[in-house]
Amino acid sequence: MRLALALSIAALLAVFLLYTSIAGGGTPSLRPSQLLANGHDGNRVTLSGKVVGHPTGNPGEGGLHFRMRDVNGTATVAVVYRGTVPDMFRTGRDISVDGRLRNGVFVGVKNTLVTKCPSKYSPKKSTS
Repeated sequence: MRLALALSIAALLAVFLLYTSIAGGGTPSLRPSQLLANGHDGNRVTLSGKVVGHPTGNPGEGGLHFRMRDVNGTATVAVVYRGTVPDMFRTGRDISVDGRLRNGVFVGVKNTLVTKCPSKYSPKKSTS
């Protein structure tokens, strides 16, 4: 009896894993140029890029307003974000934020903004 229950649970988990791998159960990750070019209006995505210009506003009241640009490109999109802002957030920093494009403005989901640490991606210094 226990073996049958265990096998049933294992089969159910296998079907779930197969479905999520085929259906792509994750949120697509896009650059600003991809977001604007492919008409993702209203669909939840993760937007990754570089903060450009001077962020304005308050992340708690009315939202923090800034622009994101492709890391290696020129396409930009306006972003409004409400929620916790990492200490390392600033102009020039690479970031990712989940949200939806609405009427040409990317509206970030609360508390999903993440900064990428530049030292993690820079070449290590030689010790010799």
